[in-house]
Amino acid sequence: MRKIFSAIAIILGLVALVVGIGQRTIWAPPETLTASFSQPPAAAPVTLIQSDVGKVSGQPAVITINGEGKFSASMVRSSDAEAWVGKAAHTNVTGVNAADQVLEASAVTGEESVPDPVGGDIFEATETADKTLTYHWTNPDDGSWTLLVAADGKAAAPTDITVTWPGDTATPLSMPLIIIGALLIAGGLAGMVFRPKPRGGSGGGRRAASREAEAATGTLPQVEEPQDPKGSSATQKVVATLGVLALVVLPSTPALASAAPSPKESANKEQEVYPVVMQAQLERILEAISTSVATADKSKDAKDLDERTAGALKILRAENYGLRNDGVKLDPLPAVNTSVIRSAAVPTQSASTFPRSIMVVTAKDSEASTIPMAMTLTQAGPREDYKLVFATPMLPGSTFPGIAVGDPAVQMATSDAEGLTMTPQEALTRLASVMDDEKSKFADDFSKSAFLTLNAKGQADLVKANKDAKIAFKRTVNDKQTTVLAVPGGGALVSGHITSETTARPKETGGTIGLDSTTAKITGAKETKKGISITYGEPMLLFIPAADSKEKVSVVAAEVVTRRASLLK
Repeated sequence: MRKIFSAIAIILGLVALVVGIGQRTIWAPPETLTASFSQPPAAAPVTLIQSDVGKVSGQPAVITINGEGKFSASMVRSSDAEAWVGKAAHTNVTGVNAADQVLEASAVTGEESVPDPVGGDIFEATETADKTLTYHWTNPDDGSWTLLVAADGKAAAPTDITVTWPGDTATPLSMPLIIIGALLIAGGLAGMVFRPKPRGGSGGGRRAASREAEAATGTLPQVEEPQDPKGSSATQKVVATLGVLALVVLPSTPALASAAPSPKESANKEQEVYPVVMQAQLERILEAISTSVATADKSKDAKDLDERTAGALKILRAENYGLRNDGVKLDPLPAVNTSVIRSAAVPTQSASTFPRSIMVVTAKDSEASTIPMAMTLTQAGPREDYKLVFATPMLPGSTFPGIAVGDPAVQMATSDAEGLTMTPQEALTRLASVMDDEKSKFADDFSKSAFLTLNAKGQADLVKANKDAKIAFKRTVNDKQTTVLAVPGGGALVSGHITSETTARPKETGGTIGLDSTTAKITGAKETKKGISITYGEPMLLFIPAADSKEKVSVVAAEVVTRRASLLK
């Protein structure tokens, strides 16, 4: 019987050893797994790959995209991706079925073409590829992100997509089986080789040996099965010990499950806000604007302004080009230099809403003596690029709040926003009144400013120098050109445009008003008997404190731009 049990132990050990080693070799699970579409999706101009595709079973995945030619892959916030796609047909890849190794997707019908997304401001980054692109998913920031894939917007977007991720190569039973197999083989061989030796020596035959064995204590057990049901042979003890060892080495593993977020956590997540552009994205946008405006400034061709400017700024710059092209001696408007970003008020949103506006302060360098420029950029819609609508040098002694991209306190606001010492629209209207007349009842609403002082002095000097003329000043606010951003501390930044008209008429009938060289060049006359009207553009940036603040409204940036002049009839 001893040899039988030993043989069984050896056989079981060999089986355990083979199975344990096999789990690490011929039966080892694959190191990587790959998922693809079970059936090719319908052709569409856009393919959206959601962030859940970038990680499978908690492991980072590699996305391989194959196309018939050149295509692009652009990273964009998921809400912005939906806004950009709009009503266009698209394939939406939402996840990976790891068990079946199949990509989960849905097809949405709609418009058969979109603009080429390459270079679009709404995208955080864009990669271009020819036939194949391998993408390692990395979210640029918190929140939900989407990879938008397209050819040129007209051709079908690539849908030959595979997702590869590390497989579970763990073999938890392998090592215990190898150990158990080795021990069983060793125990079986030991049982084959060694025989129990009686304490009293030889002799007496089978019966004597049996009696001596029964009387002996501490000797090796006989091959015969014991009568005590709780007793065990050496082999059984080894197996039992190894069974306990296996239980220790291999604790039970619960099934993995993702905990569902509580209603409170879900509510907090819905309330999270994110900046409409990232830092690198903003730098790219500003560089594009600076380059475009520089090209227009060099050519003095108003058509070159179409790409990156809009609103009153575009009008003022185009009129300046026109006057200078006609030989009027006017200074060019300040160059737009965005080499250094000194502060950036980038609004945060929880959803994709438009239009959007950003306010920044830039300069050509970081020198304290360099006068920075305050700018406002506006994006009309998801497929539109940001355009410059305000660019004016800051005034000496003025301050712009130091704000970092992503500050959740920066929010889009309206011209009738409350919670301030006055609404933005009221502030601009009162400022226009103060600039018309320094004794306006609203004069005390504004902080002392060298710009306002010089404006009042210039107008007073003009009146004194023309005693024979009736001179009037009238300013109006361009309501549609006002941009408001709420900033940290409860205040607001307001960029707006005021149109200023200065008229001069002779006091007496038949009187004459002489014109300076600039006005004479514009009107083509050296004097007038009926009068003249000169129009200026005055872009303004104001800071309005919070309602509970004792501070006054301050003028941060301002400029006066000659627009036109005409003789009165």
